[in-house]
Amino acid sequence: MVQEFPFVEGEISGVKGKLMLDTGMEQALTINDHRVPLTGGHLSGTGYFGSGQTFQTRMNEVVPNIKIGAMQYNRATQVASQDSTLLEEITPDFIGWIGYYFWHGYAMKLDYARLEATFYKGPAEEYLAGEKVLAVIPFETSKLLNHPLVHIKIGNVDAMAAFDTGQYGSLFTDEQTKALLVQTGSLSNERDNDFDLKDLTMGGKSLPVIPKIHVSTSVFPAAEPIGISERNILTIGYGLLSQYKTIWDWKSHRIYFLAR
Repeated sequence: MVQEFPFVEGEISGVKGKLMLDTGMEQALTINDHRVPLTGGHLSGTGYFGSGQTFQTRMNEVVPNIKIGAMQYNRATQVASQDSTLLEEITPDFIGWIGYYFWHGYAMKLDYARLEATFYKGPAEEYLAGEKVLAVIPFETSKLLNHPLVHIKIGNVDAMAAFDTGQYGSLFTDEQTKALLVQTGSLSNERDNDFDLKDLTMGGKSLPVIPKIHVSTSVFPAAEPIGISERNILTIGYGLLSQYKTIWDWKSHRIYFLAR
């Protein structure tokens, strides 16, 4: 972990560094070509970060010599890259991301306490063996299959939750709703627009307080690309996920909250 972000040690074309394990990234592998020199790539479009910044993307026909943890690949084809200088502020040896299509077809068990991500191909009985299940949360997807979406309530306020390991967690709402949540105590202990968020209900289950959630009265920048139409959006990341072990099963459209 670096801050709230899970990383895997890796190496790309002789450059060692860290790859973020980011469910919010769709591509199997995306390279930071500011740090990893690549040749022959061509412009392929414009991307966005959840915080709103945009960037140009490139497509590279072949990238040789890739290590991700203990796994090694002689080459990969059709690999996306972008200048990710911004992410080097998190860790200067940032070389890219591994995302949804890296583990496509597998369920992912994420354990922040043990610093492990485990991937399962088999049935739920396999990945639930020995675990204490606290909640099973059905989810849906919209435009992007890698973004689990769940209808939630914060107190009596309806909202949409979007799960993403590539961030801590934020609430996007309007001034009137923010004031209501402060008045009812669902948002408390303010410091510079960061609040403790409580009274969160998801899938009929009450969840614990999420500390230091940033509250913004601007529109969630990634709402349209992900396919979210709701005005009130809570992004779920490290702030809540670190309080559990979680299993993300995209095939069955369920997220399991497990006891740590």
